[in-house]
Amino acid sequence: MAKNNEPYKCSFSISYEIARQLSDATYQLGKFSMLAKSRSGNREYAQSALYLLSLMGISLRNAEMRRLKEGDLIPSTPLAHELRDFIRNLPKMDPYDKSFMEAFEALMWKDGVPVRLSRRLTNFPYVIPMHARVDGLLQGVFGFARKNREKIHPLILSAVLYFEIMAIAPYSEHNDVFASLLLRAVLVDYDPVFAFAPIERFLLLKKEEAQAAYAQAVEKGDMAPFLSFMLALYGESLAYIRKYQVKSSGTENKLVQKLLDKMEDGVYYSAADICALLGLKSRLGIQLNYLRPALEAKLIVMSNPGAPTDRNQRYKKA
Repeated sequence: MAKNNEPYKCSFSISYEIARQLSDATYQLGKFSMLAKSRSGNREYAQSALYLLSLMGISLRNAEMRRLKEGDLIPSTPLAHELRDFIRNLPKMDPYDKSFMEAFEALMWKDGVPVRLSRRLTNFPYVIPMHARVDGLLQGVFGFARKNREKIHPLILSAVLYFEIMAIAPYSEHNDVFASLLLRAVLVDYDPVFAFAPIERFLLLKKEEAQAAYAQAVEKGDMAPFLSFMLALYGESLAYIRKYQVKSSGTENKLVQKLLDKMEDGVYYSAADICALLGLKSRLGIQLNYLRPALEAKLIVMSNPGAPTDRNQRYKKA
């Protein structure tokens, strides 16, 4: 049964527990090296896009998922690569301005934004504001974010914005996708490590816990329980990438450094040339283990970047 509580009217407080969790999360961030921060690339952007697509009930075949992670287009589902590219470009956007929302709408809907008129939404058991109030409430949310971006820690502010977007529900569908992208944009603006933190993965894995924390916040009229949940989730996401992604990037970086040591400045090399330089035979292995991570880290450049699969493609040090 739908609840009569109105979450968009909630305030928020900072408890000792929230302060401790904030300290823990920032400590986790401090453990990342600059090398780890440069690791994000197509694979991480694509993985985030896949989780968001799943929220929309869209799934890709295994072959399409591989292509998405390799940076290719997905003709059957253009939203997949458009969403991946949107996530890649988050560092260039301003999450504290309503223009971010306009960019999201342009990405998602080509034939008009699906506004909602009802004060009830499927799968969201709370009363939401009438449609006539949505624009004013959104202006207030983005204004609050701009005014307080230097006063409220971004890890907390990102969770507040997520809570508020879900509470206002500006669209008849996909409010959770917009809230997730806005949250990630604020986090990436704060620290580039969040470009490849699996936030969406953990939100899906902990969906019931997230709903329970949201419900507790609405019941109290205070976002604090939800903020506490989100800070713990950020900590788990950071622990995950420290355990799995940074370790693998260490191996990749050794191989990339080996490649750079062999290449002369200003000289272009074909894939066959690089195989010879490294004393290897597998061009696929060269692509996966040397060229792709070096390209993602912007340590080498292509002779024809507009056609990555060009058979005559050559590479040189950046």
